[in-house]
Amino acid sequence: MNPLFNYHKSGYNLRCPICNHVFSCSAYLKTVIKDEKVLWLANMITHYRHEHITSWNKCWGYNGRYYRSGWFGDYESEKMMVNERAKRQIVRKANQFLIDNKIELEHFRQLQNTSEETIRLVEKILK
Repeated sequence: MNPLFNYHKSGYNLRCPICNHVFSCSAYLKTVIKDEKVLWLANMITHYRHEHITSWNKCWGYNGRYYRSGWFGDYESEKMMVNERAKRQIVRKANQFLIDNKIELEHFRQLQNTSEETIRLVEKILK
């Protein structure tokens, strides 16, 4: 059995090692990412952004325009910054899971827009 993905009749499911919540693998990400460890990371980043960073949904969800007016940039640049925050938090909070499943620096490098700050943290924690 794959510890990163569990197949269910509705598709592939993942379990967050931080909150233990089960969620579905993104059909879109599954078509563009072939490496299963990178795919797991990308899905975890999306999950973390939506479920663990509550300000993200306040900014971009219902009534988000009112919440973010005057102090937020465009969606793509904000998403990129929040994704970097999510990557670093996943490394900090789920480091043993990442180590146990051999998710390494090379997998983070394959993700879009991974910053040098994130790379340094991954090197430090997952070495």
